[in-house]
Amino acid sequence: MTDARSWGLALVLCLSAACSTRIPPPPGAGGAEIYRLQNCANCHGGSGEGNTLGPALKNLNKDWNLPDLVSFLADPGPFLAKNGRLATLRKAYPAAMSRYDNLDADQLGELARWLLEL
Repeated sequence: MTDARSWGLALVLCLSAACSTRIPPPPGAGGAEIYRLQNCANCHGGSGEGNTLGPALKNLNKDWNLPDLVSFLADPGPFLAKNGRLATLRKAYPAAMSRYDNLDADQLGELARWLLEL
């Protein structure tokens, strides 16, 4: 395997492992705790500042409202398919935004509210 392919495979495996180790938040967890337990910092930084794997999450309230962000977190695919800005971001960062199907509606809402306040 070429070095580039080996690195690519290693990155995919690493990202898959990081996402698969999401810890279910306890009942009543706030957005910051959900962010931490879902390993969002791996791609978006500890404070949502972004890094080489994922974009910054600060000032999301310029482009998102609460219901749309909750829907995006539950299933990013439809948003990525129809939103040019998101498609451009997707091409700029190697990590794929995954579904948060391990969170219930209240937890998605808490996470989205917290993100919108960054």
